[in-house]
Amino acid sequence: MMNKEDLIEKYFTDTLSNEERILFDKLLQNDQEFKEEFIFQKELKQSIVHQQRETIKKTLQGFEDNLNRKKVIPLKYWLAAASVVLVLSLGYFTFSKYSASQPEKLFASNFTPYENVVHPTVRNSKDESIESKAFSAYDNGSYYKAINLFNSVENKEDDYIRFYKAMSFLALSKNQEAIDLLLPLATNPEASSAKYKWHAKANWYLGLAYLNNNETDRAKSQFNVVINHPDCDYKKEEAKEIMSQIKSD
Repeated sequence: MMNKEDLIEKYFTDTLSNEERILFDKLLQNDQEFKEEFIFQKELKQSIVHQQRETIKKTLQGFEDNLNRKKVIPLKYWLAAASVVLVLSLGYFTFSKYSASQPEKLFASNFTPYENVVHPTVRNSKDESIESKAFSAYDNGSYYKAINLFNSVENKEDDYIRFYKAMSFLALSKNQEAIDLLLPLATNPEASSAKYKWHAKANWYLGLAYLNNNETDRAKSQFNVVINHPDCDYKKEEAKEIMSQIKSD
C-alpha cells in the first residue's frame, strides 16, 4: 500500500492514478488522521501562496517607489529587480499549482451536505429498512456506504433518493456523478412543486458541482438561475456572493 504522505503529495501534483484516486477518497472519508493531515497540507500550501503574493506585491511597490524618486535607474538595478521578481514569481506559481483553484475554494467554503429532512436518524430505532440504513450512513458521513444503500432501495428513482445520493457523491468530490443526478431534478418542473422543493435545492448544488468540476461558465449560468428564480429564494444571496467573487477573480 502506498505511503499516505506520498498519496497526498500526488494529489497536489495531480498525478494520482484511478486506483490511487479511489484509495485517496476512501482514506479521506474513513481515516481521520489522514483527513487532518490532508487539510493541514492544503491550508499550508494556500498560506504559502498568499505570502508569496504579498511578497511580490511589496517588492514591486518598492521598485515603483524608487522609480518615482529617480528618473533614471542604472541598468544593474533593473536587472536585480527583474531577477528578484522572477524568483518570487516562480515560487508563487510552483505553490499555486499545488493549491486549490479559485472555483474549488469557492466550492469548499460554500458546500455543506443538505440536512437529512426526509428520514432523520433516531437512536435505538427498530427501523431496519435499507432506506433507514442509507440515511443513517448519510448522517454519519459514511457516503460510500450511503450510495451503495441508496442504490439498493426499491424506490431509488424517487427524487429525494436521487437528491441525497447526489449529495453523497458531491461530498466525495465525485462531481460528474452528482451532476448527472442533479441536472434532471433542476430541470424538472414537477420537482419545483414537491414538498421539499428539490428543484430549487438541486439548482444550487448543481452550481456548486460545476464549480468543483472547474466548469466555471456552467457554474455562473447555474447560479444565475438560482438568483433569478421567480418562485424561490433558496441560496440567492449566497449565489450572488459567489458570482461577485468569480467576477473579481
